[in-house]
Amino acid sequence: MSPVIEPFIKFECAKEHYDAEACIFWCYDARFAELYDDFLSVRGFPELKIDLVRGAGGAQALAGEAGPDRAVAESQIAKSIKLHHTDRVILMVHIDCGGYGGSKTFGDDHQTEWDHHVAELAKAAVFVHAEFPAIKEVERWIVDFDGAHKIEG
Repeated sequence: MSPVIEPFIKFECAKEHYDAEACIFWCYDARFAELYDDFLSVRGFPELKIDLVRGAGGAQALAGEAGPDRAVAESQIAKSIKLHHTDRVILMVHIDCGGYGGSKTFGDDHQTEWDHHVAELAKAAVFVHAEFPAIKEVERWIVDFDGAHKIEG
């Protein structure tokens, strides 16, 4: 019989299952890590009550054509719904995202890049609504170097 090993890092959390406040698609670009923490705090999401999907491009996979990236993103929403009864998805993309080739892809034209991201978020939102009727709300956010901007309409 193996001895019980003390944890390297001590941690305690509730064992009870939870319902997620949202499934959030957020880019893993470390420049925005602090903003992510602030975003959760300002939104009032209870600690550890969200399902976070982090990957290059954030919501980009849900806006694109069918393929492996979209299949993974789609499966994460399905699992969030099944396991944590999620009914809200929050989609995020950011300015100068390497997943889109960075700002240089848009000729370093902020408005062109912004408009592209608004269109990508709209496509991703349409996809989520069409594929997941259990999702009641889809929020769209663009993050840039001055903060997070909610896209309305």
